[in-house]
Amino acid sequence: MADTCVECGFCEPVCPSRLLTTTPRQRIVLRREMARQPQGSPLQRALIEQYEYDGIETCAADGNCVLACPVGIDTGKLIKYFRSREHDERAERSGLKAAKHWTTFERATRGTLRMGGGISRAVGDGLLRAVTRAQRRLVSAELLPEWGPEMPRAAPPRLPVTPREGAAAVYVPSCVNRMFGISRQANGGVPAMSVVEAMVTVSARAGMPVWIPADVAGHCCAVPWGSKGYRDGHAWMANKIVESLWRWTEGGQLTAVIDASSCTHGVTSELGTVLTDENAERHAKLEIIDATDWAHDRLLPRLDVSKAGAVVVHPTCSGRHLGMDRRLRKLCVELAEDVFVPPSAACCGFAGDRGFLHPELTASATQEEAVEVKGRAFDAHVSTNRTCEIGMERATDRPYVHVIQILEELTRPASPA
Repeated sequence: MADTCVECGFCEPVCPSRLLTTTPRQRIVLRREMARQPQGSPLQRALIEQYEYDGIETCAADGNCVLACPVGIDTGKLIKYFRSREHDERAERSGLKAAKHWTTFERATRGTLRMGGGISRAVGDGLLRAVTRAQRRLVSAELLPEWGPEMPRAAPPRLPVTPREGAAAVYVPSCVNRMFGISRQANGGVPAMSVVEAMVTVSARAGMPVWIPADVAGHCCAVPWGSKGYRDGHAWMANKIVESLWRWTEGGQLTAVIDASSCTHGVTSELGTVLTDENAERHAKLEIIDATDWAHDRLLPRLDVSKAGAVVVHPTCSGRHLGMDRRLRKLCVELAEDVFVPPSAACCGFAGDRGFLHPELTASATQEEAVEVKGRAFDAHVSTNRTCEIGMERATDRPYVHVIQILEELTRPASPA
């Protein structure tokens, strides 16, 4: 990668860390200089030490750079490789253990969010932030998140019960939507229904009911492990989700729908290299689509919409990789009279849990977009990924929701007089 970079700088405007630390071009140039310096020299040691934060920890690894690069360099992939090199056998075992006990992690996360919501906001936020900061100093700032005042409510502990018989698709709620519920600011027109409940409700309303497998807890798109460079955990979870999708869809007979664009991108595009031969064949036969496309292509034609006035849309970087950003806008045009996509909208820098680990990255990445959003009044603030919605809420102090929640709200039957 470093040899092919021509340093044109096309990647820099789309990089979420461009105003905080370094850009993809700078990350590559710094690696070149480290390689050029004499082994163990004072300058090389200083560069290596500073590169850990400036180059590795604050990289969102979102891949936006490859979309802008004229020679197709994905600096995020390079950073994931560097992260993997930092893991010894013990770290790999820990990553694999986390993958195998993901159900427990989901439950613990919901419990922490419920605890935070059960204490008064002023006291609870301050207490939990102090506790998590102490834990980060003791363990690692790269593993444990810091509590923030914009943390959402916990997701409901139980998913809606849906019948398998007559289902038009298998619905796989992402683990972020199984853990994170609606905004703590939810009021005044913001849907009180979770994205999972909204998906089940609006799909049934359109005559396209979805089925949530009873054993979906503990499954994940495997992106968290791939992004952090945990090879064994990534491979284990990747094969697990494909095997389950194959079983749930009865060998690919049913479409699988995923409700977080980063997870859809992860399952459709980032599993290939770690799948067994059998699972790679299965994966190729599966139809996996994002909830946005499910809504636009299969639900919307069957629904009556009462349009909102104005909505602002935050397209996600994973949606761009899927070519979904235009389709998201088309869907929103059917839902509102005025659809605004901020000119500076780019990656929010949340990058899974990176926004929890390094909130300064998200703050920097969203500052320009936040100014554009806060300059106008909107009926709804929309995106397609729960963590991105949390990031944008931090930046704008306005609650962001999934487009499925808006679709459900705007297609409710009129109440009888």
